[in-house]
Amino acid sequence: MRILSFILIISLTHFTQGQNVYTKFSDTLVFDDFSSNNYNFPEKYNSLELTIIEEGNYLIKRLKDEGQSVAYLKTDKPLATYQISTRLRIGKDSKNGTGGLILHGQTSTNGGIFIEIDAKRNFRAYKVNGTEKRLLSGTPKANGWLKSKNLTKKDNTIMVRLEDGYFDIYFNDNYSYSIYDTQYRQGNVGIFANASTEVLVNQFCLSKSTNTLPTITSNPKNPENTTSDPAFEEVILLFKTKIDLQQKEIATLEKDVNKCRSMLNYDTSLVTKTKELAVNNKFLSNQLDSTSKALTKANIRLTYLESLKEDVEAGSNGDLVLNLSSILAEIKRENSTLTTTNKILIQANSQLKEDNDVLLREIERMKYLLQIQE
Repeated sequence: MRILSFILIISLTHFTQGQNVYTKFSDTLVFDDFSSNNYNFPEKYNSLELTIIEEGNYLIKRLKDEGQSVAYLKTDKPLATYQISTRLRIGKDSKNGTGGLILHGQTSTNGGIFIEIDAKRNFRAYKVNGTEKRLLSGTPKANGWLKSKNLTKKDNTIMVRLEDGYFDIYFNDNYSYSIYDTQYRQGNVGIFANASTEVLVNQFCLSKSTNTLPTITSNPKNPENTTSDPAFEEVILLFKTKIDLQQKEIATLEKDVNKCRSMLNYDTSLVTKTKELAVNNKFLSNQLDSTSKALTKANIRLTYLESLKEDVEAGSNGDLVLNLSSILAEIKRENSTLTTTNKILIQANSQLKEDNDVLLREIERMKYLLQIQE
């Protein structure tokens, strides 16, 4: 029994040391360079995670320092045999962060095959089944981590080919490792980011093996005598042309939608900034009212003093002029001071009005953005 176990271990080790999948996967199911919102992956923002399309990247960020954030590809049915290729990088602020691909993801039981990399050219593979985790690479001492010369510290292309339980892993178009698992025969594919990690994906491609078109038998009794039906192929060509036109129309409509959505921002700082601007606007409005009152009071005082000056200078009583000469000198000085103060207050009032207009425009813009976001 021990000998058989040893032979089995040696055989599995041999299998994982070389390529095992040679099928050509040339039929593209999904291709996304995130230049537009194709909605192949979910977009959300909450206290735990952020997943959005931003500047030609699909960004998945785990905001908490614990747990894991997962974004699955939107598909109609589970996948079994396929090739997945994605170009991603770990964010600059996530030096100790890790993330990667999920293969044969089991959304109902929280399981799947995980291909994980970090920003230090290390990788590992493991399987999750509920709360259980089993390493598929490396050693328990290193927690499954292996160094790969094919990885870089920036962008990396991860490609995996899956067939009959074999997973051939390629980093930057270079074969690097193989794993084997038969528990999960099919499932979904996705991207994940671990605690306090930002992962940016700028390309995602999912392919399957090419299927040949079906043929119509001219003689059912003789299966060897089979030829393709031109009418059937013509119908297929018509449908394909129609689908291509619809795809172009969809792409045009998506661009229009993207223009309408371009002003959206999933950062809640918009709400905080709007509140701050509202407070600043209230403060400046009160200050503007106070300055306007002071300006009005100064104008009334100035008018009174100028009127008094004219009356004194135009008076025929010389004794009154002599008696009021000292008062007039004081009034002139006060008038000069008030004139200077009046100019300063006018300038301050004008500046406050400009600041208030800017703040009002900013508040209206923020309210508009918030209405679009809702």
